[in-house]
Amino acid sequence: MFHLSIATAEQSIYEGDIESLVAPAVDGEVGILTGHHPLVTKLGPGKMHIIKSDKTDQDLFVTGGYLEVSNNNAIILADVVEDIDAITAEQARDARTRAQELLKNAKDDVERDALEKELQIQMVRERFAAMGKYSRKGSGTSGGQEDMKFEQGQ
Repeated sequence: MFHLSIATAEQSIYEGDIESLVAPAVDGEVGILTGHHPLVTKLGPGKMHIIKSDKTDQDLFVTGGYLEVSNNNAIILADVVEDIDAITAEQARDARTRAQELLKNAKDDVERDALEKELQIQMVRERFAAMGKYSRKGSGTSGGQEDMKFEQGQ
């Protein structure tokens, strides 16, 4: 077991002991188990998979942030964290469409870069929402959800 803390700028999302964590680093997924070597990495948009100490698992969507691992402690400072089961295909599709429309009217490179990142995030959310209805079959994701709070994205 090791300790995991997940926080956004607005709130603490999760605090507790877990058995494993898989997170979306910008260069690919990273898996963390007890005794992992020290690590600091940037997170990209994608799915985080947590197996808690009671053997239940939880899938979260993170838009980006940082992961630090040291001395059997993992800290995630995330931009936005959502319960992956709460993302609907319609909601994600609408957010992607809004981002595409805004991108067409970007005023400068800074705005264009921000909107391209937002579009990428919404496309990943849409993919997970579409996959979710086919891949969630009694995986234990509902167990222990009451232990976590989520900051809802757009």
